Amino acid sequence: MRALGVMAMGCWLLAGCGGPDFDENRAKWRADRPEEYVISICGTGFEGGCTLAAVSGDTVVATARSGSRAPGAGDWTFAEAPEQADPVEALFDRAEFEGGGCELTRIEFDDRYGHVANYYRDCGEEGSGERVACFQPDTSDATRCTE
Repeated sequence: MRALGVMAMGCWLLAGCGGPDFDENRAKWRADRPEEYVISICGTGFEGGCTLAAVSGDTVVATARSGSRAPGAGDWTFAEAPEQADPVEALFDRAEFEGGGCELTRIEFDDRYGHVANYYRDCGEEGSGERVACFQPDTSDATRCTE
């Protein structure tokens, strides 16, 4: 299944097939989004560390942060959940952002839910992006993505 995302990405990069379809995948996310989920998103390139969010309905109910790129169970610092946007919608926004002298060079979407799974921006000498390290649907138990 992951090969499909990579093949579509290669088509976009190498043959100019019209670019990634953010609108199609965002619509898929909105149609298939689970009522509850836990997601861990880790920075790539010069951005490191990971964030974790547990979502129930339209509310982020728990958050955590780790300075590690591959955190284990004891590497998370939990905090009171601030009022914030849906983490997947925010991930779409960051992946779609055009500006800052950076070019989107890699994008992959989750086959089942359509959310951004991995993206990378080349900014010349450095670059950055994010990858979904863990996605657990149908639960708001934040510990499901802390191991």
